[in-house]
Amino acid sequence: MNPRLLRRLGVAGLAAMVLVAVLGLGVVPFQNWLDQRETLAELGQQVAEVDRQNQAYELRIDALNTDEEIERRAREEYNLVRPDEEAYAVLPPPDDVGDLPTIWPFPG
Repeated sequence: MNPRLLRRLGVAGLAAMVLVAVLGLGVVPFQNWLDQRETLAELGQQVAEVDRQNQAYELRIDALNTDEEIERRAREEYNLVRPDEEAYAVLPPPDDVGDLPTIWPFPG
């Protein structure tokens, strides 16, 4: 074989090896980087949602720490009254009385 041809084949082989190395070392990390960017964006959205929930909880906590809210919840949820008040429970009327006969002792 011609030494010139061997040299060209060697250079071509070396170039191919370098290309494979660059693709192997460059493409995989680049794909990982793209995946990490996508994951980072999703996590950023989750953090924003948690921040919104935390702000809502903080507002609710602030409201629950007021005397008016404590009294309202005590009256509404536990039927508590002040010492000088009386509590009455009013029951709703029955839904269905039923069909009563029209004869005595049930005149209609």
